[in-house]
Amino acid sequence: MSTALKSRLEAAGSALRERDVDGTTLLLAACFVPMLAFFVVVWVIPIVYALGMSLFASPVRSPEFVGLGNYAELLGNGAFWGFLWNSVVYAVATTGLSLVIGLGLALVINQRIRGGDALRTLMIFPYLLPTLVVIFMWKFILDPNIGILNQFLVDAGLIDKPIAFFSTLEFAMPAVVVTSVWKFASFAFFILLARLQAIDPDLYERARVEGATTWQAFRDITFPHLRGAILIILLVRGIWMFNKFDIIYLSTRGGPLQQTTTLPIRVYQLAFSEVNFGMATALAGVMFFLLAGVAVVYFRAFAPEKEVA
Repeated sequence: MSTALKSRLEAAGSALRERDVDGTTLLLAACFVPMLAFFVVVWVIPIVYALGMSLFASPVRSPEFVGLGNYAELLGNGAFWGFLWNSVVYAVATTGLSLVIGLGLALVINQRIRGGDALRTLMIFPYLLPTLVVIFMWKFILDPNIGILNQFLVDAGLIDKPIAFFSTLEFAMPAVVVTSVWKFASFAFFILLARLQAIDPDLYERARVEGATTWQAFRDITFPHLRGAILIILLVRGIWMFNKFDIIYLSTRGGPLQQTTTLPIRVYQLAFSEVNFGMATALAGVMFFLLAGVAVVYFRAFAPEKEVA
């Protein structure tokens, strides 16, 4: 092949590649514009509007600009810190227990035990049940008069009289946590089981040949492969449970004596019970900034996107 012909072929190939690049760029630009518009309409405008409302004392009826006054009043109120503590306790407890239970069940079922397929199928049902059905079921189980748990505890001599779990200061939050964990532990279970089944079995075989114990295999093989999934579960489920409203509201309405009143419950009370939309949007704004700060710190500290694939 002559040098001139070779040069012309290379030039033609370069032109084709440039046209492909230009076409891809145009396609990405065509997709980016509507996506950006959708993001602005669905996310940016509502957030800006809500934050703007938080700067007024009565943003709906007779707007009076107070600047950061709502935030100052909110943060200066001792009750706010109690509601924040309830939110943190609820989010940490439900997320942690869901992760531990989901991981334990995933490790067991991943061993191909008898009945594992049936158990894996059953694990999806709590997640599919409507929240209202779950609340009715657990209220029946924990009922002080006809609840099977109270009956068992009394018959076993563990308690002297039935306990109204959802109505007592000591047990209201644990009862709500147990209800939430029962419903949402399957979220962690399926993610972790899928990740476990993607691990190369040859890694465990080599570890056994080299004399590694079960704990050493988990520490050096299983956990490094699960770490990214665990971090994602902690972030997603933690934010989800921090913002959770329906389970608490349907089971306790935030009681007794605000023992289970979390920040989302308090936002609802301020907006629809006390008709104080300025304070309600300010509290929602505080929640937004808190979670945004946690997310930024989380991604900087753990970088889950760099975990083992």
